[in-house]
Parts: sequence; structure tokens; C-alpha cells
Amino acid sequence: MSYDYSENVLIQESAADLLRDELGWEVVYAYNTEQLGEAGTLGRKSYKEILLTRYFREALLRLNPWLTPAQLDEAQRLMEHRLSTASLLQINEEKYFLIRDGIPVTVKKPGGRTEKKYAAVIDFQNPENNRFLAVQELKVDGDLYHKRPDIVGFVNGIPLLFVELKAAGVDVQDAYTNNYTDYLDTIPHLFYYNAFLILSNGLESKVGTLGSKYEFFHEWKRLKEEEPGSVALETMLRGICKKENFLDLLENFILFDHSGGHTAKILARNHQYLGVNEAVKAYEARRLNNGKLGVFWHTQGSGKSYSMVFLAQKIRRKFSGSPTIVVLTDREELNRQISDTFENCGILGKAKAGQFIASSGTDLVEKLRGNPSFIFTLIQKFNKTDVEPISPDHDILIMSDEAHRSQYGIFADNMVRLLPTASRIGFTGTPLLSSDRITERTFGGYISVYDFQRAVDDGATVPLYYENRGEKILDVKDNPEITDRILDAIEQADLDVNQQDKLEQEFAKEIHLLTATPRLERIAQDFARHYSDLWTSGKAMFVCLNKVTCVRMYDLVQKYWASEIDALKERIKSASQQEAQELERKLQWMQETEMAVVISQEQNEVQSFQKWGLDIQSHRAKMEKRELDKEFKDADNPLRVVFVCAMWLTGFDVKCLSCLYLDKPLKAHTLMQTIARANRVAEGKSNGLIIDYIGIVKALRKALADYTANGNGTGGADPTVDKEQLIAKILETIAAAESFLSSRDFSLQTLIDARGFEKLALLQTAANTVSATLEEKKNFQTYASELARLVKYVNREDVETDARQKYEAITAIHRLLNRKRRTADNVDLMVEINRIISEYVQIEQAAEGITPSRQFDISKIDFVCERLDRMLLSNPNRIQYHERYQAIIEDYNSQQDRANIEKTFDELMKLVQSMDQEEQRYVREGFSSDEELSLYDMLFSENLSKQDIQKIKQVAVDLLQKVKSRIAGLDHWTDKQETKAAIDNLIRDTLWNGLPECYDELSISGYRQRIYEYVYTRYKDVA
Repeated sequence: MSYDYSENVLIQESAADLLRDELGWEVVYAYNTEQLGEAGTLGRKSYKEILLTRYFREALLRLNPWLTPAQLDEAQRLMEHRLSTASLLQINEEKYFLIRDGIPVTVKKPGGRTEKKYAAVIDFQNPENNRFLAVQELKVDGDLYHKRPDIVGFVNGIPLLFVELKAAGVDVQDAYTNNYTDYLDTIPHLFYYNAFLILSNGLESKVGTLGSKYEFFHEWKRLKEEEPGSVALETMLRGICKKENFLDLLENFILFDHSGGHTAKILARNHQYLGVNEAVKAYEARRLNNGKLGVFWHTQGSGKSYSMVFLAQKIRRKFSGSPTIVVLTDREELNRQISDTFENCGILGKAKAGQFIASSGTDLVEKLRGNPSFIFTLIQKFNKTDVEPISPDHDILIMSDEAHRSQYGIFADNMVRLLPTASRIGFTGTPLLSSDRITERTFGGYISVYDFQRAVDDGATVPLYYENRGEKILDVKDNPEITDRILDAIEQADLDVNQQDKLEQEFAKEIHLLTATPRLERIAQDFARHYSDLWTSGKAMFVCLNKVTCVRMYDLVQKYWASEIDALKERIKSASQQEAQELERKLQWMQETEMAVVISQEQNEVQSFQKWGLDIQSHRAKMEKRELDKEFKDADNPLRVVFVCAMWLTGFDVKCLSCLYLDKPLKAHTLMQTIARANRVAEGKSNGLIIDYIGIVKALRKALADYTANGNGTGGADPTVDKEQLIAKILETIAAAESFLSSRDFSLQTLIDARGFEKLALLQTAANTVSATLEEKKNFQTYASELARLVKYVNREDVETDARQKYEAITAIHRLLNRKRRTADNVDLMVEINRIISEYVQIEQAAEGITPSRQFDISKIDFVCERLDRMLLSNPNRIQYHERYQAIIEDYNSQQDRANIEKTFDELMKLVQSMDQEEQRYVREGFSSDEELSLYDMLFSENLSKQDIQKIKQVAVDLLQKVKSRIAGLDHWTDKQETKAAIDNLIRDTLWNGLPECYDELSISGYRQRIYEYVYTRYKDVA
């Protein structure tokens, strides 16, 4: 290899030049030039020393002028001391906190007393008050070996940065396996203080932490969130080694997670660092935005819980005062999981998470009246309506996990009323639905977006592939014989209104068809064959329609799993020697594999399952006596398959889960979160696989259509457009519901005025009153459902108190009706109907088993919607892409028609490719940004000469610069008529003076109006 292209010249020298010339580090080349001794090059007395004590002691005195010589020596001793029994990671953790929080030195007080005072090691507030030194080819001696790392970065003499470089043609992983791991064995003391490990061949780079496997080293591709990203070394150096960023990462974005009895050193990924810092900026400006910090959308599996920890850590370290951070969830398991994460990462100090968890509504109010550092609570704990609002002197920040689920209804209203001065930020793993006005109104718009596709591209998650294995059920609904038998069974059951209601709901969902025995038999047989063929891939989760079906499917799979084992044994008998070796390993795996049902408890479940001929007690014993969650998360544990219907679908991360089998209709956020169960990164895992028996593609299309509805800003019904009309409709619906109750001799006002047990009794009376017949019950439920839909679009204060009270009373009645339907006992009838239908159901099947569809990479699909929104916001001329997307959705009719499924995915992939090309068009057109292209597209017309095109390109560039510059100097320019007029006139003058002569006065007026509307929408808050 030419010396010009070698690792030394092309990679190491380029890195050193960038560190010195652009980032301001001092750079020293030490190989064969370093002079040892106190007055030598680095002040080292031997090559074994890795703490540069000369610079370290200088910094201690500079940052702590009160130190005496004895205290200075004490600080150095503490910094260099280590327990001989401690592991390398334990030493590193101890040193990290000394570096971040300071070294405790002894201060003598009058009367012979002593106390500890912390001596700062690094000035985190003023980066230039620290010495940044990069040493190339530093000799480091171990007990037996002599090594030369490529670059070691020191801050105030502390070796915080390790950089190992390879030539451009060498795989980056070689730097990990051949160099870094060797150094761990031969010169481990180099890593006592280390914060960042960078591995690179110049073209590709990875950063990680001590103790991490190579799979968990990650890229640093962006300096700003909106950038497309580059994996080159120069991007990583600019992102991590810029002095301000380096100290920010060191202080606020490193965690030691002690979960599960093991320690993992966690460094924020690139997207977490950028996103959390956007959230920090929003918190800094909380007074200006009425406490609405925004929505933090980072896709499932990309470390959202850690992002919450990083944000809490930075706010508590960098802002004065003592804020209370309220971490809000809507499910007990999520509350436990997030509080455990905070505790295990040391954010709660030495305290246990339990003391910060609100045990009741009363306990929550008491905690809020104090000033604890953290409160973990369910939204349901905001159940007090008669409590005075709490407006303390200190700040309160509400961090809401899965924000799209927790901002609805009375509890959310109570929270806002109780904490009127609190700041709020919403975290979510899925994009907001276009109709989700409440989440946006509560938190504000997006402050950070890290979508599904970008997470895959960055290696934060693995790709997800989709395979349809569903089969058609031959039509049985019009069979007169089956209809008569079902009607006879219903008549003999003598159902009350609530039982009729529940039966009707179940028939509407086609539950009896989907759980017919022949269908479940075929799916269980296919699962046993399919998953056993993927035996080296990882663990599997099977999502069933309901709890009973979980147990039925478990039992059926055991039967067919045993059949597969028997078939495999027969196959081994006739296999060749080499094939037999492999098949024997598969046989052992199948025989060891354990499966479990994981479902929540319910009343009378023993009797209910017995009516289906099922034993729930053996499954319940396994769930109660064992820690199935920990077993399932352990890649080496033989518990490899779980059957679930609701539990573990959200907020439950299993890195070794590779296969997700879906046989339950899911919608919107739940669907997006469920399919993301299989996208976690794990050692040896290249992708996740979604196996579809139910037909989720149609639901996926619907969910994504909801995200992109009104993508062009014009389509779709938006009930918030005319608030007066909306409130009038709410009042009209309340009046109709009240009249309905009154016509049945029930006074809604009497219910509102009642207290205690009287209110409870009247609530029951109301529910009974509207349930005289199924038709009456449906009529009332229609009023209540319409009210719930409308109220989502207004603020609490928009509706007068008396109307709000009536709405809450109607909602309470509705809730009781739904509870009656849920608890109605139809089990005997359901069993009989299932038996009848199972006799008639036939499955359309191929001649040989179930034929799979092609596998599709669905990682890009979640991305399409957000990307369309962003592209349309940036450039309204791109409406054709939204129209193409909508056409694809409308063209999709039958989710079980494989040809149609494949056509849908093919069209979506073509759309993604054309969007890729469109997003880079600004470069081809010679612009420096997509914003300039947007203005050019708006000004473009047909039949222009080359000279005219060049002119309008220049106008687009000039106009954007002028508009952004003017807006930057104005305060809330859209609020005042004179500032709006100033921007309008600026656009008019620029167009008039710059456009070619072929643009007449009338056309310029039209372009001016269009561009003004674009600027008003796009740059409303910031230039």
C-alpha cells in the first residue's frame, strides 16, 4: 500500500489535524520522541503511567485555589488508588464519579474537627478552562507487554478518550477484536478513567463504552437532527470531540445501569444526545411556551427510557433550584419498569424507587406539596377533584411516557387543574395520529423525531421483515343450517340486555370464526413447523385474540410440536452423518424448548376456563411462582415461546425476541408498538420477523393513513376549525342525552347534585334506566360516544362548568354500561356457538401446508408517514407524493389476498425510492438546502429560458435569506399586523425586483400570496 494511503498518514494524521486545527485540541506525537521525567514531554516518569499528573495537578490548583499541598497530594492519591479485587468496570465507575462530581478531600476545622470538601477536576461550565490534549502513538507498558494506541485523548491529564484506527480497506470490527480487546488484556490500566472508545477506518466509525460488546458500539452520524448523516470519522470527531460536546457527553450522557445484577456502562446514542438537548432547550424556554415543551418521538427500541433518564439527569445538574420531576405512565408494569430504570442507573441516589412511587391519589397530592426530586405515578392517581391547585416556588416537570395514551379523560383534566404551572413533555414511541389534538395541545408539537427507518439505518434497531401466512376461511355466514342452530342456542340462553350487547359485539368482531377449532388447528400446526425451522433465530411471541385462545393455542401447539419432534427423529434415522449432526442439535433444542401462557388474572377464571374444557391453574401457577419475564429476556433460558393477548405487547423489551406471530387484530399505536417488539438489537441477531396469520397489513395501512391524514393541510374534517360550532355541537349532544334520560323519568341534574352513596345509587339507577332494551342502551351509548369524540378537541376551560358537569355525569353512566357489558357472563353460550361454528368452518389451503408470501422489509413503512408530513411541510408542491400514498391505501382491499399484499408493498417501496430521490433534488438543482428548493418550486412556471431559470433560482436563495434574517429580528411576528405587513412587503419587493420580465404584475401578486402563506406556516415561531 502507498504510504499516502496508509493508516498513519491518511487516517491518523487527518484525525490529529482535525482535532488540532478545527476543534482546538493540543496534539503531540509521542512515538520515539517522548522524553520521560517531570520536565519531559508529558511529565511521565515511566511508560506505565497513564494519568498525566503534571497536567492533573495544574488543573486541580487552577480550579480549586483553596487546596493546600497536603490536600493536593490527597486528591492525587484518591484518583490513583484502586482496590486490587475490583473489576476493570468497577474501577472505571468509581473514577467516573470522581471526575464528574469532584474528589472529596479532607478540610480541617476549628476544634480538631474535619469534613470533606469536593475538589473539581474539570470545569464543565467553561470548556476553554480545561486542557485538551491528544497524544498520537503513546507508549503504554503493562506488566508483560508494551503497546502503542493510535490516539489517546486527555482532559486535564486524565485519559478519557481512546481512538483505534485501521486503514480504509480494513473492517472496523478488526479494531475491536484485534486491538481493543488485546489492550484490555495487556494494558487494562489505560481504561481506568476512559469515557469514550472510538474505532474507525476513516470511512466508517463506531463509538462505545468499556464493557460493551461490538454489537452495542454505535455510529455518530449527525451534528444536527435534520441531517441525512455520515458514518465517516470526521463527523464523529466533530460530534463527540468538540470541546463543549465532549464535556456535555461526559457530564450528562453517561450512565452505569446495574439492572439484573450486572453493570452496563451506557453512553447516549447520537439521536438521544441530539433529542435530549432539544428537550433541554425547550425546558430552558418553558416560561415562553406556557410549559409546553413538546413531543419527543423516538421509535420503539431506540432507548426512550434512557432518554428520559438523560433528560432528568441533565436538568437536575444544569439548572438552578430543585425541580420535582413527575414521571407519568398509564400502566403499573410501565411505572415499575421506568422507576426501576431510574433507580438502577443511580439517578435516585442511594434511595429505592419505592419511596418515590405514589401509592394513592392522596399520597400523590402529599408528595406534590413537598419537593421530592422525583415522583413516579400512574395518570389514574390524579383522581382528586376537590384539591386546591398546587403552584410551588420550585419547578415541576411532568415527563409523560407513551404520551398519546395518557392525556385523555378526567384524570388528565385533574392533573392540569392540580398543577397549573407545571411544564410538560410527552415521550412516545409512535407518531401522533393526525386526529390527536389532545396530545399536541397538552405538550406542543414535535421537538425531536427519530423514526423507525432512521433507527434501522443507524443500527439502533434491526430491520423487520413481514411474512403473511394467513389462510382464507370459506364462507359459512350464509349457511341457513348454521344460522338456525346459532339462533336456537341464543334463544335457549335467555340473555339479558347486557349479555345481548356483549354477544352482538363479539359477533361484529367475527371472534367465533377466528377462534374456530379447524382454523386454530391449522395455525398451530404451521407455527410448530415454521418456528422449528427457525430454531437458530431467537425467541418467539405468539399474540392471540383473547385469553381463552392463548390457552387453546398453547395446547394445540404442544400437540403439533411433539409431532414435529417425532418426524425429526424419523428423519435423523435416514440422514447422512453430517446432516445427522445438525439435526441432532435441532432435536435437542426442540426437546429443551419451553413454552408459557402469559395473561392477566380475572374474576372466576377457573370456572370460565373449565367451561371451555381448559385448565388455567397450571398456567397461573407458572406465572405466579416463576419470574417468566426474566426467563424470557435471558437468551440462554429454554423458555423460548410465550402466548399472549395483551400483556407484554407494550413496554416490554426482549432483545433476543426475533419472531412475532400475530393472530389478533390490532390498531394504531398498539399495532405499531407490538410489531416493534422484535426490532431490538442483540448479539448475532440480524433482523426481526413478523408472521401474520390475521391480516395486519390493512390495519397497518389504516394506522399510517391516520398519521398522514390532512397531509396537504386541506383534506379531512377537522372539528377544531370552528370552535364556536364545535362547542355548540357539544351542548346540543349534552341536551339530547339529558332529554333522553328525562323522557325515562331520570334527572341528570339530580345525579350531579348528589353526594356519596346517594350519587353511587343514582348512577346505578341511570344505567338501569337506559338499559331497558338493547335499542335504548345503544341510543344512549351513541350520545355518550359522540360527546367523548367531540370533547377531545376542546380545552377544559372552553366548556362552561355546568355543561362540563353534565358531560362528566353522562360519561360516568356510559362507563358503568361498558363495565356491565364486559362482566356479562356469556361463557356457556360462547362455548356452544364456537362448537357449532367449528363443525362448519373449512380452511382454504394449498396442497402442501401453508404457502408463505414473500418477505418484505417493513422497516421503511413507519417512516413513510412522518417523511411525507415533513416533505409536505417543507414544500407544498410535493402533494403528488401524498396522493400516490393515499391511492396505494385505497387500492388495497383484501388483506389475505397475497398477490394484493405483495403489490401493496412493492408500490410502497417504489414510493420510498422516489421520495429518496426527491429529498436529494435540491442538491441536483444547485441549492444548499431543501428550503431554497421549496421557494424555487413555488416560483417555477413552464416555458422558461435557461437565463430565466437562473434568475428565479437566485430570487429563491435571496428571498429565503432576507425573510429568515428579518424574522430573526422580530418578536412573535405573526401576532402583530405591522410585522406581518413588513414580511409581506419584503416578499413583494424581492419578487418585483428580481423575477424575470415574463412574470407580470398579476402573476407576481399570486406568487407573493402563496409564498407569504408558506412563510407564515413554515416560519411562524422561528426563522
